[in-house]
Amino acid sequence: MRRRLSAIIAACVAVLLALVGGPAAAQVTNPDGGKGGRAECAPGVPVGPAGERFYDPPAPLPEGDHGDLIWAQRVQAPDGARACRILYLSALGDGKPVAVSGIVAWPDRAAPRQGRNVVAWAHGTVGGPRMCAPSAVPNPAVNLIDYFTYDSPFGIDVGVPALTKLLDAGDVVVGTDYQGLGTPGVHQYVVGATESNNVLDSVRAARQIGAAHANDKAAVLGWSQGGGAAMFVAQNASSYTPETRLVGVAGLAPAADLGPQFEGRVLPGPTDATSPSHQAALRTNVYRGFLAAYPELKASQVLKPAGLDALQGDGVACIEHFSDVIQNNVGNVGQLDTLFKNILEVPRSWFQRFHENTPGYVTTVAPVLVMQGTADTVINPYSTTEYVKRACTFDQPVQYTRYQGATHQTIPFVAQDEYLAWIAERFAGRPAPSNC
Repeated sequence: MRRRLSAIIAACVAVLLALVGGPAAAQVTNPDGGKGGRAECAPGVPVGPAGERFYDPPAPLPEGDHGDLIWAQRVQAPDGARACRILYLSALGDGKPVAVSGIVAWPDRAAPRQGRNVVAWAHGTVGGPRMCAPSAVPNPAVNLIDYFTYDSPFGIDVGVPALTKLLDAGDVVVGTDYQGLGTPGVHQYVVGATESNNVLDSVRAARQIGAAHANDKAAVLGWSQGGGAAMFVAQNASSYTPETRLVGVAGLAPAADLGPQFEGRVLPGPTDATSPSHQAALRTNVYRGFLAAYPELKASQVLKPAGLDALQGDGVACIEHFSDVIQNNVGNVGQLDTLFKNILEVPRSWFQRFHENTPGYVTTVAPVLVMQGTADTVINPYSTTEYVKRACTFDQPVQYTRYQGATHQTIPFVAQDEYLAWIAERFAGRPAPSNC
């Protein structure tokens, strides 16, 4: 989930053409047409087709286990590393097989005898359309490029926080796009089982690249939407991928309190002039994801006619564009209430699904680190505290750090020293701190 500003930095023409032209239209065209050579990810890994066709999986999907690589394609990497765009098998929360895209990067040097530890990155909200996949930009294996900076030519946040530092530490880094971003299908936004499956299967896929020398130890770092996904990974890992030794999960402003938030049981958090419209965009994105995951739910149960129109737009525009449209059409004239039905009119079936997709009601299988900015207008700091209270009722260590004055966009940067050290300590096998 993202903080919205009323003035959006114009993207450069080349990237605009790439991002609106198709799910993978921002790809670098391989000079050999995707048949090998410079396009080869690593020896023995099938090379995917060039351009937007990379994101269109074979039909029917190939036989195999979840986490199996379908194909890959080399992309530019930081100095001293190698990186690939990948397509792999995963599963929806109901078990239906799907293809999911992402990236993987690893140090380009001799691996230690025990292999390399894996850090799985779970990105924040980019929106609903296929074209919003973070891996679809020309060079996705970069340190996080904040959308709200003059340095960014992109319509979304791109990259992985502290990627080069993780690579310097000797880790393999893998980042999923999640189902429905890049690949076909409606993105099941904040559906916990689907997202955690996609993250865990990205770790399996990284292990299939022999040149990366990934071992069975993994940590997860997630931001916002991805922070919530990380908390579900911490709950689901042992049942879904029992061979993965999950050493810990770290969440930056995690979306981890969906049920209480939608039921209005959390104190109001920080706000600004445009955050109500952005929250409306996120709420619409939640509804679209749940409608895709749960056929018994109906859009007319939660949305008024204007909201049904907005629901269609959520499949067209990435999140910042979408929130701008809401701001312009209804936010500026004080008509956000024309989008959504009153909470008292929403059937209990919706709230049951919100509850099912709220982590913290069962124990995690690994230590947890939560980092939250006090000035966050996207993820309510009070909701993060509520998640931590639930997680602290179980036996796993939970470390909760509040960063005074940090916003949703600054937390990945101001908390960097903490989560890098915490992940390194978990890989080293040292006892995890807890301040429950």
